[in-house]
Amino acid sequence: MSTRQQRIQNYQRNQIIIRNLLRALLALVILIGIGGLMLLLYNKTCIWLIDVHVVQHGELELGVSTPAILIKEETVVRAPARGRFENKVMEGERVRSGSVAGLFYPEGEIKPVSVSVPVSGIISFKPDGWEEILNDFSLDNGDQNIFNYSPRQLNDGSFQYESGEPLFKIVDNLVPMRLVVAHEPDAFGKPLAVDDRLKIRHKDQILGVAVCESVWSGKDRNTAILDLGSFNETLSDQRRIEVDCISDTYSGLIIPEESLVKSEAGDAVYKVNKKNVELWAVEVLAACNGQAVVEGLEPGDTIVTTPGLVSEGMSLR
Repeated sequence: MSTRQQRIQNYQRNQIIIRNLLRALLALVILIGIGGLMLLLYNKTCIWLIDVHVVQHGELELGVSTPAILIKEETVVRAPARGRFENKVMEGERVRSGSVAGLFYPEGEIKPVSVSVPVSGIISFKPDGWEEILNDFSLDNGDQNIFNYSPRQLNDGSFQYESGEPLFKIVDNLVPMRLVVAHEPDAFGKPLAVDDRLKIRHKDQILGVAVCESVWSGKDRNTAILDLGSFNETLSDQRRIEVDCISDTYSGLIIPEESLVKSEAGDAVYKVNKKNVELWAVEVLAACNGQAVVEGLEPGDTIVTTPGLVSEGMSLR
C-alpha cells in the first residue's frame, strides 16, 4: 500500500472516530437536557401540588359527634278494647290531667267512651315503642347495646286499635330530658367519668350542659347516660338524634393537623419565609377533628399543609 493510500485510510478512520464521538457527545447532551427538563418539570409539579395555609386565631372544640337516644318521662294510655279512637286535641298540645283527649268507639258499640289524660304534659299520638324500653332504663340493669334496638310499632296510624295497643302518650315537660350516647373510648382525650360535664349541641342549637350520670365501658365503644338538666320542647317528638358532645373549647392559633411533622425537638411545621421553606418548632395544645391549636406561630404566618412534598431550605419560586 502506498503512502498516499495509507494517509487516506487514516483520515477516513479519524473522521469516523470524530463522528462517533460527536454523536455520543450529542446523545449525552440530549440526555442531560431531557433529565434537566424532567427534573424541572418534577420540581414545578411538586410546587403546584404544594398546599399552604394562613395561620389565624380561632376556637377548637374537643368532642365528638354521636347518635343519641332521648329519654323522657312518658305515660302511655292504651286502648281499653278493640275499636276506633277519635282524638279531640292536637298533636303536641299541652293538656291537663283529667282533660278529655278523645273518644274511643269499642267495636260493636255505638256509644263512645271518653278517654281522659292521666297526667299533665304534652300529648303525642305517635308512640314509637321506646317508652317501655326506656322506662327506668339504666346501664347497670339495661342493655348497653341499646342502639341496636328497633322497637316494633303496634299501630300503623289508622286509628283502629287492638285491645292494649297504645293510643297516645303524655310527655312530662317538667322532668329534664336525658340522653343515651355512644362514643369511642378516647373520644374526649380521657375516659368519660360520672359527674363529667359536656356541652350538647343538636344541629345549630345548644341544648345545654349535660352531666354524666353513668358510663358503661365496652371494648370498642362506651355508652353513657347524660342528664340535660332541663326539658327541650323542640325535641318532645324526637327519639333518635345526632348530637355534638363537647368536653373542652380551646382558643388560639388554629392549623390543619395534617401540617404537623415530627422533628428532633418535637412537633414542627414547614413555614414559608420569603418563598423559602424552613422547619419551625411549635407546641400543640390540643388536636381534634383534623385541626390543632398551637403556640409558636404568629397570625398571618404561612405554613405548608402537604409536608411530604417539601424539605427544609426548598424554594417555592
